[in-house]
Amino acid sequence: MPANRVLVIGAGPAGLSATKELQALGVDVVLVERESYLGGTPKKLKYSLLFPELRPASEVLDPLIKAGEAVKTRYMESIVDKVQQEGDNFVVTIKDKNGKTYTEKVGAIIAASGFEHFDSRRKYEYGYGIIPNIYNISDIEGMLSENRLVTTKGTPPKRVAILLCVGSRDATVGNTHCSRVCCAVSIKQAMEIKERIPDAVVHIYYMDIRTYGLMEDKLYWKAQLNYRVGFIRGRISEFMRGPNDTVVIKGEDTMNLNRALVVPYDMVILANGMELGLGSKQVAKVLGLEFEEHGFVRPMDPDRLPVLSTRKGVFLAGAITGPKTISDSITEGQAAAIKAYEYVSKGIWEEAPRKVAAEVVKH
Repeated sequence: MPANRVLVIGAGPAGLSATKELQALGVDVVLVERESYLGGTPKKLKYSLLFPELRPASEVLDPLIKAGEAVKTRYMESIVDKVQQEGDNFVVTIKDKNGKTYTEKVGAIIAASGFEHFDSRRKYEYGYGIIPNIYNISDIEGMLSENRLVTTKGTPPKRVAILLCVGSRDATVGNTHCSRVCCAVSIKQAMEIKERIPDAVVHIYYMDIRTYGLMEDKLYWKAQLNYRVGFIRGRISEFMRGPNDTVVIKGEDTMNLNRALVVPYDMVILANGMELGLGSKQVAKVLGLEFEEHGFVRPMDPDRLPVLSTRKGVFLAGAITGPKTISDSITEGQAAAIKAYEYVSKGIWEEAPRKVAAEVVKH
């Protein structure tokens, strides 16, 4: 039988959720985190409110962080450098920031190393990092949480544009997938901006709006009816620096006979999407995991066994397998923990169902 110890790689919402569940099940946890803090990307970028309930991020994250802090065997600013099979167990080599190595033996591994936001500098035509007052949604979260939403002049913006699908659904940068959360985050931010600056004009430029499920009512319609956020279906070709550090949008309004758009704003926000970061790619390589066609890690069976990897004893949780909401990542962390518990305590490992050949049946 595998040892009653589980290695959790990544201390974001998915990894901490798995850690909390394993603790409740009486399983010894070894936690490895690349950064110096617990909480993952939401902590790093200082997420303000979480959609769709618009509750403070700390209400969700703090109990998970507390569980992570209770782990006795915790390696911060460290990576998993090597994994070797030893019978039913794994011998794991962990390397810290100073190059010092440690060895741990575990019965199972949960990979929950998360995602990175798309680097908008790769879309050079949008001017991120070059033109003042152009930000990512990942930048704006910190500004909102610290209540310092101002332009480079130090004044609150009176005209704000948010551009969706930056680095997502875009074959020119190699990301043809939808990042799933950008629409909701952008609309949430639009409402937060209107709460702070009621007389601000806020426009969201989109190809499609994908506020699925309950978010359609709680975000999409609420933003329009209660906050007067404007939605413009269009294609933006470039941003230019305007007078007094304004940003001029150039493109076309595809809802109104493709009329040209040349509109100035005080602030532009790019809804930069999600992709698998270098940290997760390194984890996948060390663990010998497979990638799917969009660059994320492939589960054994995405439909029936989404938290099982293609390697026995290794489980998956969160955005390592694709774009996820925080709530979905937390749920997957719990599911991965339960499956890991079944494996180390009972030796249960499910096999993928037999694949049915794709054949055309002639009648």
